[in-house]
Amino acid sequence: MTSIMTINWILLIWRPWREKLSATSKAVFGGSSTAALVSLKLLKLEGTGCSMVRIRIMLLFICAFLLVTPALAQADTNPSFTLTTANTNPLIDNQFQINVNATGVADLYGYELNLVYDSSKLQFIGYSTGGSGFNIDPQIKSNAVQLAHTEIGSKSGRSGDVTLATVTFKALQKGSAQISIASLKLVNSQLVSDVYTSHAAVDVNVKESNGSGGSGNGNSGGSGNGNSGGSGNGNSNGSGGKLKPVVNLDNATQTASAALHSDELNKAVEQAASNAIGIKRIEIDLQQPAESKAYVQTFPVAVLSKASKTVEFEIKTNLGTIVIPNNMLLSSGIPADSEVGLHIGRVNPESLQDDVRSRVGNAPVIEVSLRSDGQTIAWKNSQAAVTVSVPYTPSAEELRNPEHLTVWYLDDQGNIVAVPNGRYDKATGSVTFKTTHFSKYAVVYVNKMFQDLASTQWARNPIEVLAAKGIVNGMSETEFGPAQVITRADFLVLLTRTLELRGDLGAAFGDVPEQAYYNEPLRLARGLGITEGAGDNAFHPLEPITREDMMVLTARALQAAHSSAPTDANDMVSLQTFSDRDDISAYAVKSVAALVRAGLVQGYDQAIHPQATTTRAETAMLMYNLYNGQ
Repeated sequence: MTSIMTINWILLIWRPWREKLSATSKAVFGGSSTAALVSLKLLKLEGTGCSMVRIRIMLLFICAFLLVTPALAQADTNPSFTLTTANTNPLIDNQFQINVNATGVADLYGYELNLVYDSSKLQFIGYSTGGSGFNIDPQIKSNAVQLAHTEIGSKSGRSGDVTLATVTFKALQKGSAQISIASLKLVNSQLVSDVYTSHAAVDVNVKESNGSGGSGNGNSGGSGNGNSGGSGNGNSNGSGGKLKPVVNLDNATQTASAALHSDELNKAVEQAASNAIGIKRIEIDLQQPAESKAYVQTFPVAVLSKASKTVEFEIKTNLGTIVIPNNMLLSSGIPADSEVGLHIGRVNPESLQDDVRSRVGNAPVIEVSLRSDGQTIAWKNSQAAVTVSVPYTPSAEELRNPEHLTVWYLDDQGNIVAVPNGRYDKATGSVTFKTTHFSKYAVVYVNKMFQDLASTQWARNPIEVLAAKGIVNGMSETEFGPAQVITRADFLVLLTRTLELRGDLGAAFGDVPEQAYYNEPLRLARGLGITEGAGDNAFHPLEPITREDMMVLTARALQAAHSSAPTDANDMVSLQTFSDRDDISAYAVKSVAALVRAGLVQGYDQAIHPQATTTRAETAMLMYNLYNGQ
């Protein structure tokens, strides 16, 4: 009642007092204070027709921070604070989150939080609080940011162990960086505030993308420099794991060609060292002559038809680098005693269809193909991914948002299809992607924006990045529908796209129409053992998915993708902080615990809410974390 009376009193005297409020705020808190910022906003809002409700909310916040004299809290009742992150090794140009946690708070109604970080290596992106209430726009100054939040209405504040905020940073530069709490001000529902100092901090070690010049396949030391993870002794011109064959240039077509025989390749394999998982890497240097518009490297089919992958051949050209496994032609039907030529060449934009050419613009386009006896082979092998890296120099705008650089390919009908895993690697200056078929590929910058994300700023970047990669779509061209509940079918569609799951299709569910866009993803998930549906051969595709089912399917999908979250017994400890842990169904307990411990999901209001539904924005955030964890 006191706070409401105070607000009404301020509203009555607002107009004659408006010039004084900003000055008073600055005098109490300094020029960068949250209260000063709010008062300045009020000056602007008054003339815009802003609703009185919003002004009351802001004035309530001022009451908490301007009209109350803060005092340092006493030691025996002090809450404690920690900073935690699931990603202590973020990659350059990627985003990551930290949680600001408070233990032992009582009647927490609002807070002002000051964080300090190394702005040379990290960039503040945004924050969310995961609950109800009102967030004030962050104030950023040099290497510090101030965040503030308040509840709304007449109610008690939160008590116990809470997550104050989830803060998103972007990694800018390689090296160690620390994020720490400088100070906090906590306000209770009676507008009594206490100021705390804390030594809580979290350290991160920013690393270059894909390790040391990696090709992005996670299995070797890198297509960028070829000096680790199976490159032999690092010598050149035919020693160890490197080969430099004789290159012949066709002046008429400007195509550079080279051939390697079985004995040369087998000798190089014998001399090469295996990486940590037993894969050898053979580098083949075709980077001359520089004027070549296309390159062809010929292999014996038998060398590329092994039962399992034990060797990767890395073909380096001036147009790009291709890494192929030695099992890519297994079951291809090509005679083992024949030869095939791996071809990479520039595509003349004039050869593209008009609509494709207009969308691609000036982006570089290459074609990768496999040829034998003058004929192009329609190669496709879901069990033998090929990695392609294309040199690329981003514009200034693209460097600011490199996650929006992606790859398109042209399907058999000439349609543009996104390659979700395409990423820009700053360390190698190239865009790298994996593919299980050959086609024409373009490197493009996609800046997809939606107009209805104002209330979910914490999910804006993940949503827009995933839209650029072709993983998520909007409800329309301009609206994403972030608050809409996601269905069981749509969740599995996004999960299979994000992890790019491949395998044999399982049996169809009885309640899934054959022509439904989600039929094949659901059958794929069934074939991989990710789901068996809801019983009686039914899946209930259009029902909202619960949070616990979301986590069960995600954990199983990670296992199917051979990227399993931890599932040992110690994971159960991660559920102890949730007040509703006993509400988790028995079949879901281990999956929920595994994803919580891996930092892929978090609860809110001290609970995990296993039976609650999931919004499209929350799903996009999970998919973004999975995408960056691959």
